[in-house]
Amino acid sequence: MDDTLFKIINGKVAKGQEMNRIASLLSSPDATDSLRAAFLSSLHVRGETAEEIEGFASGIMSMASIKPYRKCTDIVGTGGDRKGTINVSTASAIVCASLGIKIGKHGNRSMTGKFGSADFMEACGYDFSMNREEIENFLQNENFVFILAPEYNNSFMSFSSVRKKLGHRTIFNIMGPITNPLDPEKAIIGSTDQDIQGVLARVMKIRSVKGYSITSSDGMDEISPFSQSSLMEVSDSIRTHIVDGRNITGRRISEDNIEGNDREAIFTLTLSGIKGENRDASAFIALNAAPAILLNGVSGTFEDSYRIALKSMENGMAFSKLSRITKGKVLEADTVAG
Repeated sequence: MDDTLFKIINGKVAKGQEMNRIASLLSSPDATDSLRAAFLSSLHVRGETAEEIEGFASGIMSMASIKPYRKCTDIVGTGGDRKGTINVSTASAIVCASLGIKIGKHGNRSMTGKFGSADFMEACGYDFSMNREEIENFLQNENFVFILAPEYNNSFMSFSSVRKKLGHRTIFNIMGPITNPLDPEKAIIGSTDQDIQGVLARVMKIRSVKGYSITSSDGMDEISPFSQSSLMEVSDSIRTHIVDGRNITGRRISEDNIEGNDREAIFTLTLSGIKGENRDASAFIALNAAPAILLNGVSGTFEDSYRIALKSMENGMAFSKLSRITKGKVLEADTVAG
């Protein structure tokens, strides 16, 4: 067994360069799933350091088939909160794109939840297969592109089977946006607890990514409509802001309107929020679009950013954007869902 891998499995901390090399080693066809499982589980139990995450992410990213396009923003949650909520980060990304913000959304199909970001886009009829030129054209013309992790990086496929079998959060959940091959210069990253939030903020700073690392006191990996949420603003320094979703929305959100028991329910609830029909879902989406709107200078305050996001759903702009980026296929999906 590789010395560094042996060290990690035995609970020792690795350096960034070592993790970079391990990413390549474990992505090889010669590596076994049992070895990958031991590596992922050991890190999960011990807890990943910022340097380890950055090093492993850089190693994974170096194997991508497309090159960076930095002038965009990613909005993504680490997953793993097991809340069964709507696909709020994806919906928020679509809202932001409708407002002229260039979104390079990175995501994958669900590994630990019911319905991941890529599952939602797939159900909407989105075409993940684009070459470099098509990606750039889509970003220029529609302000949106969805980068399906395994589509542009075979290393993700190497870990796919073992991640599903493990069923718990892994380093891949934490470093999701940091492995976006477009390497966005801005990001909104949600996580499930404060320890992970702090690690991600430090990783963002190491990578010179500006944005927010977010967690909620109720365990959501996004801004919660039910409790206070912590937003670590990352630029040249890291500053923490507290946002109470209840004060921003000014309404009591029903869990039944933002949580589903199965894939079909989550898809329908998410779509109804984007369309402005489900006001609770729209409010939840607007809460999580607000940081990206603020980050990109569309508005000067969180409250105004929330209102702008909400309006884009109520006036049909957001759903129109979703229709354009799916080339009208979401209309067919909506008919079937209805």
